[in-house]
Amino acid sequence: MRLIELSETVWKIFQSGRAKVEKQTFHQADVQQMLKMSVANSFREMYYASKKENRYNEPDYFFSSPLLDVKRFPLPEANIVGMRRADMAEFDLYRLPRNSHFTNVYPVAGKSGCGNGEVGEITQVAPGEENFYATDPDYAEFQFYVVKGRGLNTYGIPPCIEAVDVEATYESDEIDISLDIAFSSASVVLARLLQTNDATGETQKQLKHELEKREGFK
Repeated sequence: MRLIELSETVWKIFQSGRAKVEKQTFHQADVQQMLKMSVANSFREMYYASKKENRYNEPDYFFSSPLLDVKRFPLPEANIVGMRRADMAEFDLYRLPRNSHFTNVYPVAGKSGCGNGEVGEITQVAPGEENFYATDPDYAEFQFYVVKGRGLNTYGIPPCIEAVDVEATYESDEIDISLDIAFSSASVVLARLLQTNDATGETQKQLKHELEKREGFK
């Protein structure tokens, strides 16, 4: 189910129940923003739950795969320490722990290419680790990036690379959300909107019915 469809469903249920709610001034845009935050919390909970279920304490990213998209960002010339920044301020992302909402960063060569040289993968390092790699001559050819603010700081990227394709969980009204995440996220938002925590009430039944109808269940 697309996020925009979930938002429309929650707004419809809220409108039908708002007569019982006093002093509420929520608008449809508020509902959509609350849903985005609730969905993001659901993703983080699934991240930690999948780690607990794994014998090696490694998370499973199956739940975030429908969110992934690839967008291209130009790289300016390197500064004095060899850093080239990909500015991503135009986009919001669903953020996961340890910056794992970034799955891959691919180098994009200019029209003239990179000659006979092969440009390998670009590895993510934790914030702060760039100070070690960027100043150690033994890592002069190590290509890596670090998440800083609303963008990526890349290091060791040759001048023939003009941009990077960044695969990440970009926020969008069109993202596909599974029925279980849609139900749990919408339930949290409706409880806040209608000031009720009754998980077995008529509102929950209506939500389940509307979501299944959207998904084509009979």
